[in-house]
Amino acid sequence: MCGRFTQQISWRELRDLYLLSGEPPTTGIETKFNGAPTQDFVVCRLDEEGERTVAILRWGLVPFWAKDKSIGSRLINARAESVHSKPSFRNAFRSRRCLVPASGWFEWIQSGARKQPFYISLAARKPASFAAVWECWDREGEPMETFSIITTAASSQLSNLHHRQPAVVPMGYFDDWLDPSTNSNTLRDLVNTPNEGPYEYHAVSTRVNNVRNNEADILEPLSEQDLLGTT
Repeated sequence: MCGRFTQQISWRELRDLYLLSGEPPTTGIETKFNGAPTQDFVVCRLDEEGERTVAILRWGLVPFWAKDKSIGSRLINARAESVHSKPSFRNAFRSRRCLVPASGWFEWIQSGARKQPFYISLAARKPASFAAVWECWDREGEPMETFSIITTAASSQLSNLHHRQPAVVPMGYFDDWLDPSTNSNTLRDLVNTPNEGPYEYHAVSTRVNNVRNNEADILEPLSEQDLLGTT
């Protein structure tokens, strides 16, 4: 499950990560310390010429055949085991795949009467690239592009936090993931193999539970005293 993630990445970092050329997007790249479904995020995908580019898409996939765009709030994740066959995702899995750069993401663990949030990131705080699929929905006169993050079984390091995690694509597999001609079995193997990181994680304030809290300090590690009390 991935229901909240952070995106703190500059154009220079995007350019270096995805080997991009050209000018930055005209739409501003917004920093999100507490990114949530239905918000807009930067993704990397191929343009019509087959070159890597970045675009701003909404999180929560709306299938092209959907009558109501509100379905997107329920399709924020696609399971690696079934993304190739589920009606909501299978067409996008075949030919509309993208990478979502993420600084980290959140998971919650039951702690007494409450759930304690944890912030997870790749070691050394390197950006991760989540495997995702995207769609274009056009039933109200203005096309809307949306995406869903693919989740897979948790890596051995993270299984104590949650049994699922975002499918993280290693840099050496970016071309395979983005290329519409890549064999489906190769893609399924890629997302069904948990990326072992290594990862870093720490407990953070329950302020992250409210999506309106979008400040950098919500990512700060909690002290032992805070963990024993309330935050």
